[in-house]
Amino acid sequence: MSSITCAGIDVSAKTLAVLLLADQERKGKGSAYEVPNTPQGHRKLIKTLLAREVDRVICESTGVYHLGLALALDQARLPVMVANPRQVKRFIEARLRNTQTDQVDAYELAQFGLRMDFVPWRAPSAAAYALHRIARSLHGYVEQATSAKNRIHASLAAPNTPRVVLKALRDELKLYERIEKSLTAEALAIISANAELKRRFELLLSVPGIGEISAVQLLGELCVLAPDLTAKAWVKLAGLDPTYKRSGTSVDTKPHISKRGNAKLRAGLFMPAMSARRWDPGLSSFADRLVAAGKAPLQAVTAVQRKLLHGIHAMFRLNEPWNSRMLVPAQGSA
Repeated sequence: MSSITCAGIDVSAKTLAVLLLADQERKGKGSAYEVPNTPQGHRKLIKTLLAREVDRVICESTGVYHLGLALALDQARLPVMVANPRQVKRFIEARLRNTQTDQVDAYELAQFGLRMDFVPWRAPSAAAYALHRIARSLHGYVEQATSAKNRIHASLAAPNTPRVVLKALRDELKLYERIEKSLTAEALAIISANAELKRRFELLLSVPGIGEISAVQLLGELCVLAPDLTAKAWVKLAGLDPTYKRSGTSVDTKPHISKRGNAKLRAGLFMPAMSARRWDPGLSSFADRLVAAGKAPLQAVTAVQRKLLHGIHAMFRLNEPWNSRMLVPAQGSA
């Protein structure tokens, strides 16, 4: 049986801790080194991996820091897997490893790659990746603009707030809104130039409660996902899947959403869910039934978020505009 060489890479903002481990030396220490998490560091790493004829590269999904590395590895035709951090954490716990350093984490990722099923990562298109980065930036400035509005409101409510303070806050808000407008315009240009992104964007706009900015934010997160993922997988990736713990008679937690997935995607669905809960007849009656059954109003909104994600998945797959009657049948119907 031929040996498999796996590279585990622990990704941080500034560095990449790398550990090379062959299948025949699972109990060995492997070869460890570190390179900067920069384009130059990526090129140096790829040169080493190609020279060592590495069969598998494993890294974790770490916000935006792993994406540049994964794209560079994919372009070099190196098989890469972007593992779920929660799955890796449970794997390490099962191995009873009680020491944590970057190199130890890289070693455990190499062990993960040798022992677990290898699922190749699919790189997004250049347009999808650009839209993803713009949407992430837009999300941050939308949050800052909302924070500035709240500070202006609080300053107006406070007695004798100096005019210079109000002027500074309003200038800050204008800056964020100007950047929002610029980023949105660039995102719309990318979408208009790509037939698939344009199709999905127009479908998103058919959903009650989703405007241009929300559509850009949602599409920016969804366009980099693997095309064969199910709606259930989308819900899990967004951290909207229900979870609870029950063991014997002493442990019995209330069901709640896991929040293990993409917080940006989950946040991007919140305001559209609030609007849809009010303006979409099907989702409004669905949420009302949940509240009448004893669920808290926020729990009903979370359920609407999950329904929205299922509906968006169906729209993209069937290429049909929003229809909540298909998603939430009328009470009493089949």
